[in-house]
Amino acid sequence: DLKTWTEIYDAWLPTHKAGKSTMDCYKAANKYFCQVWYQKFAEITIDDLQECMDECEKGKRTRENMKALAGLLYKYAIPRHQANLNIAQYLIVGGGETGEKEGLPENAVKLLAENVNIIKGADYVLCQCYLGFRPSEFLALDVKNYNREERAFVGGAKTETGKNRIVTVSPKIQPIIDRLVKDKLSGPVFCTDVGTAMNIKAYRELFYSVLEKCGIDNPIIEVAGIKRRKYTPHSCRHTFATLLKRVKAADTDKLKLIGHTSTEMLRHYQDVAFDDLRAITDVI
Repeated sequence: DLKTWTEIYDAWLPTHKAGKSTMDCYKAANKYFCQVWYQKFAEITIDDLQECMDECEKGKRTRENMKALAGLLYKYAIPRHQANLNIAQYLIVGGGETGEKEGLPENAVKLLAENVNIIKGADYVLCQCYLGFRPSEFLALDVKNYNREERAFVGGAKTETGKNRIVTVSPKIQPIIDRLVKDKLSGPVFCTDVGTAMNIKAYRELFYSVLEKCGIDNPIIEVAGIKRRKYTPHSCRHTFATLLKRVKAADTDKLKLIGHTSTEMLRHYQDVAFDDLRAITDVI
């Protein structure tokens, strides 16, 4: 019976003996792993964890705590047959800087759009580029959370800073969304061929296949001795951020769309009208 990250964390927590301040640090670090909370622990990859690290907008110390926590969870999980390798050892802490990862190359969005009705999955990847959700958030989008009248999704990670954010749909993907939600009252928007939820592993494989078939070069690079693809599904979120940079609009509205997770930026969050958000997504 494969357990999720959260189930492993909850089982490990009472077994670890450390001071209150140390445990508080681990609990805080776990919040930044929200992308993988509900993934099967054995199916989590180095890319999944590294993307959580890259998304963390706190300092180097928090990232060090994240790496330490992940290592402890793997040490707990391996002898219980929930993992085979402690991949936490390969995580790159960095200096606490974000935005180091790249979005897809300049012509990628154009190529994806041209192949929407030709290459299977091109529509999904294009939609992620224009919605800006993290991969786990993207796959969790449910038809019941789509406002048809306002043409907007309500979604996001299950954290206080990321959940329930509103993302209006760009006209460039509106026909795709209309097709995907047509005649459905609930269920995953971006699903498998039989309508069931798609897991991260399946979506990652689809993503790599789409890029290859669209002719979008995705070389294997080596970082700290670990080989990985240059572009992953998380790159779509960075692509969205790049598209936003090209639009003249209030920073508070852009933050609302992308779901900025920094507590330092929370004071910038205000009630935002659908029209203000749509003014941005209509032109990206």
